Amino acid sequence: MVSKEKRQSGSLMLDFFQSCNWKNESKFITYPPHSELLLTHVWPEDCSTTSTTESTDAAVEERFPVATNDLLLTESNFYPWSIITQQYGVFEYLLLSPAKDDSNNITSENESQMILSAIDIATVNSECTLPIFLQFGAPDRIFFIGSVQNGNIRTTFETVHTHHAFSKHKCLSGLVDIFKERLNDSTIPSLDITVAIELEYILRNDFDYDNDLHIDDEYIKNLEACTLPFGTRRDVVKEFRLLTGWPALKQEAITDTINYSDLDPYAAPRWRTSATFHKGVQGLLHSALSKAKEYLKSNDEATVTEKLGPKPSESKSAAEIFRPVVDSGASGMNINIGAVQLPINDVKLKEIISSIFNVVYDNTPSNHHSNEIQKECENSLKSAKAALPGSIVDNLTKSILLALVQADSSKNRTLAICQIWEAFTEKVRTYWETNRDIPGLEDTTVPDLSKCLLHQKLQMIQCCIDSRRKRHELFDQTKNFSTHEDEFFDAPDEFSVNEETPLTAIDTVNFEPEGRLQKSETLKLLNRPEQPLYIPITQDRSPMTEDMLEEHAEYLASMPGDDRVKAQLDTLLSDMQAFKAANPGCCIEDFVRWHSPRDFVEEEDGTGHLSERMDMEDNVWRITWREARPMAVAHQNRLFNESKEAEKILHSFLFFKIADIFKLLMPMSLLCAIRRLIEEAEECFPLVQKDLKKLVTHVTRYTHRLSYDECLASLNLIQKIESIIGEYSSLKSKFNFDFDTDDKHAIGQLCADNDTIRTFVLDLMSVPPPDQAFANASPELTTAPVTILGAPNGPLAMSIRRLLHKDSRLELEEAEKAEGIEPSTELKFPPITRKHYVLRCTGAREHGSPRLLPQRMSASIDGEDFRLCLSLSSDLTFA
Repeated sequence: MVSKEKRQSGSLMLDFFQSCNWKNESKFITYPPHSELLLTHVWPEDCSTTSTTESTDAAVEERFPVATNDLLLTESNFYPWSIITQQYGVFEYLLLSPAKDDSNNITSENESQMILSAIDIATVNSECTLPIFLQFGAPDRIFFIGSVQNGNIRTTFETVHTHHAFSKHKCLSGLVDIFKERLNDSTIPSLDITVAIELEYILRNDFDYDNDLHIDDEYIKNLEACTLPFGTRRDVVKEFRLLTGWPALKQEAITDTINYSDLDPYAAPRWRTSATFHKGVQGLLHSALSKAKEYLKSNDEATVTEKLGPKPSESKSAAEIFRPVVDSGASGMNINIGAVQLPINDVKLKEIISSIFNVVYDNTPSNHHSNEIQKECENSLKSAKAALPGSIVDNLTKSILLALVQADSSKNRTLAICQIWEAFTEKVRTYWETNRDIPGLEDTTVPDLSKCLLHQKLQMIQCCIDSRRKRHELFDQTKNFSTHEDEFFDAPDEFSVNEETPLTAIDTVNFEPEGRLQKSETLKLLNRPEQPLYIPITQDRSPMTEDMLEEHAEYLASMPGDDRVKAQLDTLLSDMQAFKAANPGCCIEDFVRWHSPRDFVEEEDGTGHLSERMDMEDNVWRITWREARPMAVAHQNRLFNESKEAEKILHSFLFFKIADIFKLLMPMSLLCAIRRLIEEAEECFPLVQKDLKKLVTHVTRYTHRLSYDECLASLNLIQKIESIIGEYSSLKSKFNFDFDTDDKHAIGQLCADNDTIRTFVLDLMSVPPPDQAFANASPELTTAPVTILGAPNGPLAMSIRRLLHKDSRLELEEAEKAEGIEPSTELKFPPITRKHYVLRCTGAREHGSPRLLPQRMSASIDGEDFRLCLSLSSDLTFA
């Protein structure tokens, strides 16, 4: 345990409140016979000082403990982040507190006096000049006693706490009498006592709440489909405080007695405000995402189809099955075995599906935001693997997240997700079976691997729709179309073709051309110069999603070398067969000139030849050319079986487990959350910009890696950001007032404009509270106090006055007035919630002592709760 003082005597820096964080070190000590106490050293971090004393006073101050000198520092007045500093005026101290549970509490006066005597002996022997406090009674009573001393000076710290104080002691005049009485000298001139006063007006919003939200909230129920839930439906502002203060007064400069008081907030030279927020109220967005995360790790093996059960049209009801064996006269009950009660009715489900497939892409440019950080976040999101805002995947994700917070139970939540997913799958099947384009995917050529997997799968189905449409068109346009089995060629026997006998260029002349797309404008067949080269109709390359590519790579890796090469040449073989069918009498050089012009070298005399790699006998192109038979696309086996691929995807959708659904949806869920947060943070972006940048990084990583740790980190940041935005919105909304006039100038005289209120709320929430002192900081404040300029009549002060005027206690007072009396239009203050006084002087408690020692007393009066904290110094030489 460090007992040496961390700071030296002198005045604190002017910005001490803003720059000071608190540090502590603790250790357990044994207190006989079987108790333990926690000894904690508390001090302000990096608390530099500047000397303001004359050199002639240095020798005198050197004989005082630093803590005794600190009693005269006004920086401790009403200090919110260390209750001991606020009450006793010291900035560095040792605290003895209960180690574990209530059994270690010091509750008897004899026991406390014994410990204090031991402390006095220990400090004298060790020459420790740090103040030492003992926590007395239960910790929530905030009751401390202690002392600090050196060889000459001793300062004792005392507490008086009662719930039944005399009325005369609740005002300044009574407190001055107590102070003088405790100094043992009633002759101290009143001018020697300086007073600091602060009055607290607190608007409280204390509701009973739990961490979850009530699902019967009408707002949640009435949200439209494809709307991402956000915020809370409760006022999260717990307290709003106005602190009116008089920082330094001479005692005779103000009158504050039982009968009359000058303490008018309109006359206070300093107004400060702070706010406290309810913590732990979960926002709708984070609530939905948390439930999605739980499903992501679900071990439920039941599929979507199994969850929903058979449809009425697919199977007979249990009542119908058992009706023949049930005596109709013996029972009149309705048998309904195995029926599943679904949470979403048919009408609502149709509305949801209609909204999901109503694709309206958000074409707003990413740089429309005025804030550079917002633009940076939007640009960074472009590298994330997700679908576009307004797409089917975007709408589906929002609808399912909304269902997660609308359902009233875990079972209904699961069933609602399955209902939406099944209806979504059936709708996609409808587009597939009717050959209609899926909305928003009409321009798809191949799945975009830079998008999320669910979007790729929908693009794959769109590719299947396009492929089948083209195949049907080819069926109608192709000359002499027939199936491979019905194909017949009326040719001499010597020209009969089989798979073992490759065809030469001369052989192919005898086939009628087939499957021509268009004539080449420049190329002619080398062996038949009079015949132009025709570009054949070829099969489309097989599109693949990223999971299909992985499966295909694993399939190729499992094959022997020769088979692997052949499997990769299927497309080349199909093109060669189509080329031969379209160009009877062609040769491989003709095919290379069309398919790979760089591999045909033209000479100056107009002749040409194949490139060196193509001219090798074992070249795979030559081998494949020899094996290729003239066969138009209409007669070839399909390289891309669109029916198989589409049905495979749709079938897998219906047999997804609940965890499979959210594996596809989670990347898009987090992207939707970020976009909503950016939208909601438009006014309060400075409060969340650092966390938002971190969130963008985590989410972007998650969309690529699907790391669960990145998901958790993202959810934590979303919770924090949503909470901050909710606190800002809730606090700012308190300053919305309704007036009977539309005159902006007149309204400007009555309250602050929107920009002023926004700046004020940002200032109030932007100043981070310092790290508080260990175990004894005020638990109330969560924002640092902000000074109100222009009080009490400036625009911002007028808005605060109007807010205080709406206090329910004022409304009750007005309601209790006699009927017939018109209500006053004057802006009134509610009753004072709490009064704080700090009294100081320099004086000697002992008769004959020539040294004037620092003396301090603070008082806190909250209704009937009365607390005095005294720091009284004595000259041991004359004691």
